[in-house]
Amino acid sequence: MSMLMTSWALRYLLLIFRGMKKLLPLLVLLAACSEKPNSESSMDEEEPKNILENLTYSIDTILVDPGDELLNLKDLSVFGKRNYFSVSKKSDYLYFFDRHSFLLNEISLESLELANIYPFEEEGPDGIGRFVYSFQSLSNGNFYGRDLFGKAWFFTKQGKKIAEVEFNKEELLQEFSFELNLANHLLVDLRNDKLYSLPYFHNFKSLLLAIMEAKGQHGRLEALPKFEKSFDYSIQFDGDGGESRVEQFFLQQPNDLVLVSCTVGNAIYIYDPELDSLRYQEFHHELTPLEKNEKVKNEVFSRMEFQTEADKLHTQINYYDFYWDEITQRYYRFASKGLPLANVDSPKQYEYFMFAYDKELTLKGETKLEGFSELPLGGFFKDGKLWSYVNVEDELGFAVFSFDFKKL
Repeated sequence: MSMLMTSWALRYLLLIFRGMKKLLPLLVLLAACSEKPNSESSMDEEEPKNILENLTYSIDTILVDPGDELLNLKDLSVFGKRNYFSVSKKSDYLYFFDRHSFLLNEISLESLELANIYPFEEEGPDGIGRFVYSFQSLSNGNFYGRDLFGKAWFFTKQGKKIAEVEFNKEELLQEFSFELNLANHLLVDLRNDKLYSLPYFHNFKSLLLAIMEAKGQHGRLEALPKFEKSFDYSIQFDGDGGESRVEQFFLQQPNDLVLVSCTVGNAIYIYDPELDSLRYQEFHHELTPLEKNEKVKNEVFSRMEFQTEADKLHTQINYYDFYWDEITQRYYRFASKGLPLANVDSPKQYEYFMFAYDKELTLKGETKLEGFSELPLGGFFKDGKLWSYVNVEDELGFAVFSFDFKKL
């Protein structure tokens, strides 16, 4: 009886096995069809052509608690935001250097409280000098500062001077009969042990990118000829106190790549530190002019003439610098364009635009922003939101922009 049961059981199992052999290819096919695509292919299938087409946003304003201290917000201008405010590598602390009192303010971005104040010395062996032009945090927890005259140093948080950046001018400037300011727009790249800058000399009508190693001891200067058109839009008035207007240049490293951009147009120079390569790239925006196109008088002889020429530029496009968002793995950029003035005394009004690019700086979206009173120039992305510095009744705060990238 047991042998009969065993034989029957074996035959039953054999039938099941034969059925499974026929069913197995079908199961494999179904599994392949139902298998989830990888993130890259999914993004290609689901991502619309213009990822900003249905963009909506909301803005929350939050304040920093300074405790018993009073933060000096004299430098909370667009220039000050870019040169005296910086964020730690993990985006957990904001550092704000008060160049008037030589104090480094450390603000927790988690608790939104003033965590510490570190005093710096103006003179002496650790002195930073009277005219601090820029002061920024570095990825290793230290800082660098530079003055108006082209000197630059590395500091600890506690104000101890670590080293001075000593540019090898004999090597770097051997082709020039005049001395360029090698610290202009100085950018420190600790990961690749490089320094970058946009060397400057008054009335020098060429733009250069300095790529330096060994803290300025070796390197080269690369010409950026496509940006020389920016000088066509400068206005200079030397009489009665003088006044000037020039296009702005930006040198930054939001992520891996080093970017050189200018308000004159949407094109940029891209330097890849790993490949040691420099390229020029234009973007085919559809909502905005690609660059300025109305020339002005470069030299004028009265304030009225200066204002007339400046008004010509009011309705021209201005492109600004880039933000990098770790969450969406995209670059973002803003632009503005003035509306025509009814008369000389009319208040100036603007149209504002936003652009998105992927990690390789391919244009992924553009939109006109409605409801903006001004652009959030100067700030940073944290947790997928754009934090922009604001002054709220003499208190430091942030306008936090939450963007909703709705799909079609």
